[in-house]
Amino acid sequence: MSHRTIHLFRKGLRLHDNPTLLAALESSEVLYPVYILDRKFMTSVMHIGPLRWHFLLQSLEDLQKNLGQLGSCLLVLQGEYESVLRDHIQEWNITQVTLDAEMEPFYKEMEANIRRLGEELGFEVLSLVGHSLYDTKRILDLNGGTPPLTYKKFLHILSLLGDPELPVRNLTAEDFQRCGAPDPGLAEQYRVPLPVDLKMPLENLSPWRGGETEGLQRLEQHLTDQVSPYCTWVLLVALAGLSLVSSSYMCLSPEAFTLYLVQAKHHSLPPVSLQGQLLWREFFYTVASATPNFTQMVGNPICLQIRWYEDAERLHKWKMVMRG
Repeated sequence: MSHRTIHLFRKGLRLHDNPTLLAALESSEVLYPVYILDRKFMTSVMHIGPLRWHFLLQSLEDLQKNLGQLGSCLLVLQGEYESVLRDHIQEWNITQVTLDAEMEPFYKEMEANIRRLGEELGFEVLSLVGHSLYDTKRILDLNGGTPPLTYKKFLHILSLLGDPELPVRNLTAEDFQRCGAPDPGLAEQYRVPLPVDLKMPLENLSPWRGGETEGLQRLEQHLTDQVSPYCTWVLLVALAGLSLVSSSYMCLSPEAFTLYLVQAKHHSLPPVSLQGQLLWREFFYTVASATPNFTQMVGNPICLQIRWYEDAERLHKWKMVMRG
């Protein structure tokens, strides 16, 4: 069946190594690339400050440009996430929503809400792993359904899984030509907002730009010195369009970055190497994905529960650097 699909960008603000977007293109007759900008949630819950806002907007602008070069466009919908999604699914007669599989508990609940919405409105939901090197569910299954709580145990599980998968192929204009593009009028109606639109002070612009294009330029600066000529050619062919490393917005896929590091000449060994840092990232993602309230003490089953007590007078003395 050929679907009318909304592909939801959230963290994976890239076109390279995007298995979910590739699957969406292969199964759709019309594709709407969408980013939902829920300003209230991002400011009050995610506590995004001006620097991250600018980085996000630059990444979205770059994504819009790269999609435009392939004959498509990015539609930035503003408003409360589920409400906006519901309205446009009905307006555009959507039969499928695709998104990267979520790992963190809060966003796993968001994905579950989208699936419940799919059952209500009658559309399918497709999600594939895009944030991590491995499918965390496979790691949990190999450890008896619970997360490995030591790095050594985690590495043992990875040794059973083998090497992570290679990046998927690059997207082409032909991939998008097989799908109907959104109406040109939608591109202007749902354009990427400017900082001034969001009342962001321009003096807080970061020297670090977001997006795939900037990342490719930075990577190419290091490729010649760090990678042998043959591997450089292989990487440039496989990873054309590489992007800036961003843990929040995933402008560079972990698989692509790992492939680059493996081929580098003068890298150190895990756990202190960049490869080791990627594995530490993977370790904490895995533990967090299966641990309620991972970022706090209360309700966190793997965190030491300290019996704090409240004493306003002593707290005041501590604040005022008073003795006794």
